[in-house]
Amino acid sequence: MVILQNSGVPIYLQIAEQMKADIISGKIKQNEYLPSIRGLAKDLRISVITTMKAYDELAEEGYVTAVQGKGYLVNPQDTEMMREQHLRRVEDGLTDAIKAAKLAGIGSEELKNMLEVLLEDDQ
Repeated sequence: MVILQNSGVPIYLQIAEQMKADIISGKIKQNEYLPSIRGLAKDLRISVITTMKAYDELAEEGYVTAVQGKGYLVNPQDTEMMREQHLRRVEDGLTDAIKAAKLAGIGSEELKNMLEVLLEDDQ
């Protein structure tokens, strides 16, 4: 997990977003426990309160459930909802890429070519 101190995004949100991505991608599986709050805080060298806030955020959004005395358990995910979340992340990334291209003076054809090259390289 990568935490950026000067990103402008609160640390607890950085943690929550990265864990959401890991849950959506299947890297953290359903019915699996998240690392302990104290353990993650120690590993990341942040406060327990910050870690707890991140986990509470995940619970509030329905990704995990707090289990008394055991920690936070990843909830089973609705596959259609997960697909929608993936699509939203792709759309957000593409929207950011389009904005960056406009700022750099890159036209739509050049941008499409760049995407095609990246897609070919990924296969």
